[in-house]
Amino acid sequence: MRVLRWVSVLVLGLSMAAPVAAGKLYKWVDEKGNVHFSDKVPPEAAKLAHEEMNQSGITVKEVARAKTQEEIAAEAAQKLKDEEASKIAEAQAQEDRALMLSYTNVEDLIRARDQELGVIDSNMATAKLTMASQEKSLSDLLAHAADYERNKKAVPQAVNDSVANVRAQIELQQKSLVDRKASKETVRKEYDTKLARWHELASKNATTIKP
Repeated sequence: MRVLRWVSVLVLGLSMAAPVAAGKLYKWVDEKGNVHFSDKVPPEAAKLAHEEMNQSGITVKEVARAKTQEEIAAEAAQKLKDEEASKIAEAQAQEDRALMLSYTNVEDLIRARDQELGVIDSNMATAKLTMASQEKSLSDLLAHAADYERNKKAVPQAVNDSVANVRAQIELQQKSLVDRKASKETVRKEYDTKLARWHELASKNATTIKP
């Protein structure tokens, strides 16, 4: 109560002493914790938090202190982080919508996985047949070259070129098989993720569908 009376007296005194202030009174606390009242905020206190009070000592406006450069930088960084998180969330939401629209039940999702894996298996089988044929050609070419060597004759350049060419083709087929095997594993993992997400979304939608 004594503080309120003192503030009221101070407000009244300032109002009488400074009529040009239009009844405004400012209150702020300096860096040392001292409370100040005045009809205007001095330059050295402009960056501090302060209150604007009316003639009755009632706060009518509050002004926050000026932010430091570190705080401004932190807010900017947080804003960028929030925007990025929002973009990720929106992208996930779009993927979820596409997933649930593309596969109305889990059987469709499993069928799509098996079809994609089947295509890879078919390509691998073709590559193996092609490589077997190439290996047979290489064996014949090497046998042909060996005949020249047994007869103490130089192996024709065309035969050597054919050997090198077939060997290169076999290496490509081998690499293709390795790549397709890795692709098959990638597809499995992708569909495992899709299946887990599908079940999660279906559960959220209160839909009970057995895999």
